[in-house]
Amino acid sequence: MKLMLDHTQRLNLHALLGAQRADVGSIRAIWAIQDRIAIDAEEEKTLELKRDTVAGQERVVWNPALSLPAREYEFTDAEIARLKAALHTWDSYGVATDRCWLQPLVEMLFSAEMRD
Repeated sequence: MKLMLDHTQRLNLHALLGAQRADVGSIRAIWAIQDRIAIDAEEEKTLELKRDTVAGQERVVWNPALSLPAREYEFTDAEIARLKAALHTWDSYGVATDRCWLQPLVEMLFSAEMRD
């Protein structure tokens, strides 16, 4: 399945996947997805991205006035299942703040289920 992901979706998916609890094999599969969608050094400069550590947790912030074009990523069925599982188990949805990046992603990933 191909997904068009903007930088906000990439950053949030990267963080969400990084928060998953899993066995070593699953962790390696998650790392492969994270490595593919990661924001590179040039993109970090473009977004004025900064990393802070707050209470032992890395926090990523960027200039919301800046953006990157969405990029297309191809995911295997197993990777799509992993993305869906991560979204299903995430319990920190911010109804207002997360909607801008989450709604299009949910519609892409769960469109068939939403029609049923």
